[in-house]
Amino acid sequence: MLAIACAGCAGGWHAFPWISARLALPAAAETREALPPPDPETDYLASIQPILARHCFDCHSEGIRKGGVEFDAHRDLDTLFADRDLWAKVRDQIDFHLMPPPDDPQPTPEERQALVSWIDNRIFWVDPANPDPGVVTMRRLNRAEYHNTIRDLLGVEIDTPTLLPPDDSGYGFDNIGDVLTVSAAHVERYHSAAATALDAALVAGSASHTRLIPPRPHGQDVRAWATGVLENFALRAFRRPPETDEIERYLGRVDAAIERGEEPALGLRDAFEVMLVSPWFLFRGELSGKDPIDDQVDKVLIDEFALASRLSYFLWSSMPDDRLLGLAGRGQLRASLDDEIARMLASPKADALVSDFAGQWLQLRDVPLLAPDLKRFPDFDAVLATDMRRETEELIKLVLRENLPVHTLISADFTFVNERLARHYGIPDVHGDGFRRVALAPERRGILGHASILTLTSYPTRTSPVLRGKYILETILDTPPPPPPQNIPPLESATADAGAASLRAELERHRADPNCSACHALIDPLGFGLESFDATGRFRASDNNLPIDTSGKLLDGTTFAGPAELLDILATGYEDRFLHSITSRMLTYALGRGLTPLDRPAIDAVKTKARENDTRIIPLIRAVIHSVPFQYRRTP
Repeated sequence: MLAIACAGCAGGWHAFPWISARLALPAAAETREALPPPDPETDYLASIQPILARHCFDCHSEGIRKGGVEFDAHRDLDTLFADRDLWAKVRDQIDFHLMPPPDDPQPTPEERQALVSWIDNRIFWVDPANPDPGVVTMRRLNRAEYHNTIRDLLGVEIDTPTLLPPDDSGYGFDNIGDVLTVSAAHVERYHSAAATALDAALVAGSASHTRLIPPRPHGQDVRAWATGVLENFALRAFRRPPETDEIERYLGRVDAAIERGEEPALGLRDAFEVMLVSPWFLFRGELSGKDPIDDQVDKVLIDEFALASRLSYFLWSSMPDDRLLGLAGRGQLRASLDDEIARMLASPKADALVSDFAGQWLQLRDVPLLAPDLKRFPDFDAVLATDMRRETEELIKLVLRENLPVHTLISADFTFVNERLARHYGIPDVHGDGFRRVALAPERRGILGHASILTLTSYPTRTSPVLRGKYILETILDTPPPPPPQNIPPLESATADAGAASLRAELERHRADPNCSACHALIDPLGFGLESFDATGRFRASDNNLPIDTSGKLLDGTTFAGPAELLDILATGYEDRFLHSITSRMLTYALGRGLTPLDRPAIDAVKTKARENDTRIIPLIRAVIHSVPFQYRRTP
């Protein structure tokens, strides 16, 4: 369909039949299995199967498959070991203490560690000397990337949300290649968007017009002049040097304009428009780079133009600038990489890391959509929602600007507010619309005390300990609980109008159900620790004239008396889990693909580098960029 839609475009989709096929190919079909170390069966029978028999087989064998897990449903041990989805689920359940259920006999810490280590080192073993960089997926620019690329290429702003369809998301982000589908509607919209953008950029006499189509020097041949203009535009639009035959095809547009008696500039405009609907502009493949001679090597460095694109779309959500392209063209980008990272992070364009990475990781993009019940929360409006989001973004920007440790996001004893938000929090002596730094009480430290997060994790009429606990697990600790069992009645209908005390009591009864106890024992205490904040993030000592109990006990036995102690526990006792969370999410975003257990060496390497630098944010970003998945591609 795509090839037909642009069959008349020089250098268009007809020249890339592999793109449609590549996009349609399931990622699993390209997964290369890593070879496990010898004798996994011996380890299993001697050490692992006895633990599983004591603690798991009663509910997960002989036709019983609670939670979809059954160990003896495989015809032999080889197929059991090959079921990686099963082992990934088992690993998380054991590691996060979700299984066995709390009321059943529990494995010892040594048994849990033995299971997790065996799964990591046998089922998901990766040769540390030859880590797998993963699959490079052709992916189109998402709307934010398209908008920024048009801005930086043409020098104009366009209304991208109106011009292009919304993007799908996967693994928490909208830049994931496997979900960025393309339809005939996309192709049609890209034609319209390209025409709109060029109409705005090529207004006669404008700065953008002069930069894109500079005056022809006196006496220079028209074709030589047009060739130079097209080569410069193609280098920037395609993020790589164009091939000679490509430029010849685009020159045909200039020749056709001259034959019609039109100005050559009109032919250049036609050529620009064709380039802006070319797969080389709309897609990021980064498949370039020379294959290794040694057949035993299964990865290869991407070339420097591909590296420039990965770098710029990671840090800026936009195309490489002239400096990056120049360094890549001279083969000097890798030698200057750390300097370029520092330069790019100091640029205002790095705000894209806040809006596009953090905005999706922390779900800040959803804040404008919040709609608390105005009868219960009459002070809430769209302006306040904007201020809430701005507060969290300002903290993230400070962490980037001052290269602070990543745990500052969950431990900061300060924040940024304007008068409206300060009044919402009850903070005195803040005046005006401008945001300024203020100290915080212990119970409101870090982003978990921000109204943006507290309102995101509430219902319109009341708080939700379940949503808040789930947010902490998934977003802060990268420990997503399993989905709830089927046929469990929703808790919310029974508690929609209940007070805080009855809500807690109802949740306690819910946890008494064996089908619910394991997950809610993990989720609920975290959520109750934040119950002193209402559904719009205001502090409260009571609800419906009833005192609020914010105490809790975590699965590891740690207890806390309220939000201040809970935040202390998360910032200190769970600092490594938070580092793991931000590392895995940042790698996912930087690579544009979901991570697999084979990415564990890369995650570990990034975390190690971060720890060597006090977990400061810029060394972590540098480590992501220097990682094997970012620097290499898998060979065919």
